[in-house]
Amino acid sequence: MTETELAQLVAALSDRLGRLEDVEAIKKLHRSYVRSLADREWTDLLDSFTEDAVVDLSERGLRRGRAELAELFDAMGEAGHPHDGYVLSSPIIDVDGDEATGSWTLHRHRCEFPAMGATVRVFGPWWEGRYECSYRYVGGRWRFAAMTFRLVAPDSDGEAAAPTPVHGASHAG
Repeated sequence: MTETELAQLVAALSDRLGRLEDVEAIKKLHRSYVRSLADREWTDLLDSFTEDAVVDLSERGLRRGRAELAELFDAMGEAGHPHDGYVLSSPIIDVDGDEATGSWTLHRHRCEFPAMGATVRVFGPWWEGRYECSYRYVGGRWRFAAMTFRLVAPDSDGEAAAPTPVHGASHAG
């Protein structure tokens, strides 16, 4: 192997390692998001998004920017703290420089439901949803730039719209 070939191999491996590290960082971001959602840590949630993030969480409506997201998370916080369980799985992530896209499956295991002014606890109900996301590398870390969530089972609440295309600052590796 020549020096030139060795340098090319090292560059290719370095690039590949950088993409793999980015994928793992995005997985950690999304897992942390779901954990913060489950634990109702709204401040942590907000920090996971870019300043200009576009978020559409089904019946909660379209939100643009961190100010509107803060209002959304405040409203979610006022709704209480259900004892639901969440399982996030099946990530498909594609990284292209400082931008990435991802698709995830979320299972929510619900156990508390409002009924005639009270809360009824029932064990067993669940639903499955899909996240379609765009991510951007900003300020030395990956953040959500766009997020769409739709239920897909047992009843669908409609096709998930494609995330809004976003463009960000440069990220090397």
